[in-house]
Amino acid sequence: MKIMMVRDRNVLNTNWVVYLANLFISRGHEVVIACDTYSKLGKTGVGYDIDPKVRICNLSAKTNNKLKNIFIAVRNKIIPPYFRFNKLIEAEQPDILLSYFPTDLYNITRFQDHKAPIIQMVHNYPPVLLRKIMRKNIISRYFCKQSFKKVNTFQVLMNSYKGKIDPFFEPKNIVRIANPVKQYKENELVDLSKEKKKIIYVARVERRIKQPHLLIEAFAKIAKDFPDWKVEIWGTAKYEDYNQEIANFIKEHQLENQVSLAGYTMDIEGLYRSADIHAFPSVCEGFSLAIADAMSIGLPHIGFDYAHSVNEIIIDGHNGFLAKDVDDFADKLKKLMSDKELRIKFGKNAHEDMKAYAPEIILDQWDELFKQITKDKQ
Repeated sequence: MKIMMVRDRNVLNTNWVVYLANLFISRGHEVVIACDTYSKLGKTGVGYDIDPKVRICNLSAKTNNKLKNIFIAVRNKIIPPYFRFNKLIEAEQPDILLSYFPTDLYNITRFQDHKAPIIQMVHNYPPVLLRKIMRKNIISRYFCKQSFKKVNTFQVLMNSYKGKIDPFFEPKNIVRIANPVKQYKENELVDLSKEKKKIIYVARVERRIKQPHLLIEAFAKIAKDFPDWKVEIWGTAKYEDYNQEIANFIKEHQLENQVSLAGYTMDIEGLYRSADIHAFPSVCEGFSLAIADAMSIGLPHIGFDYAHSVNEIIIDGHNGFLAKDVDDFADKLKKLMSDKELRIKFGKNAHEDMKAYAPEIILDQWDELFKQITKDKQ
């Protein structure tokens, strides 16, 4: 089956796109990744080498020809990308179109009449991802709605999300398919019997959704009781004001020797192996691969009980703790830091829980959806 994955920008910097494209290839599918970015794609940057059988069609690729680059830049200012995508779809004739974001959906639907069935992926809590559309003016909402009418199936990441897509989008079919999670053998798990006395946070560093400052605030409440424990905040930190706010808090509470903004690394697995606890104070997620991958390798977790997806993957008292607020986060962090045997128990449970998301299981679900959609098409 020929699958066209549509991802407008940063296509190779998206962990999920590269990983899933490779998995589809492993199942014998033909995969085309379609994007429209002037930047050269370069290497993946996510720790995965893209399978050479995956074809990447970059409709606005920067070249070594300066005159051609000027033409591309001018053309992109004048001609909307959906005309370029339409031409590509007509040439490729894919069996399935996978749209990553609403922007990608617009690019493969507007002023187009191709018959390729579309799966719109919802890679977040649906109201968060789709609320921008609901806030648009009447004309923009009309055009958005026309695009969403062409969606065959919405793919969501949690069962609880099936009822969270607004009727405005007129969803015909909603299917839950979670992200595939890398699996580890028993002898490959993090060794929690050896204390590292380290708590890590692995995700981008930003206030609105990920809110790692709440982890630091919680740790500050108990830091004096655990002078030999450290907290490391790992991830892309693009927001200077927020970074400075965190740095100021660390200094004000004299945590310079215990808390650090550690930066970005490609060795995510190495980070997990260097830690005792993965703390994830996000306000909501679609299906956090940071949590899932860390659980698969055997780390216990702490998150907030109000955080969508986080509060379903983390099962309170089983593979980690769910906290009501920052004070409760600190109390449960303290409990987990104080009890190595509890960490080991939670870590083992976390590893077992992630077996439900093994790639072969998730791929079976995708294949079943593909068969159903193409059957309906016929």
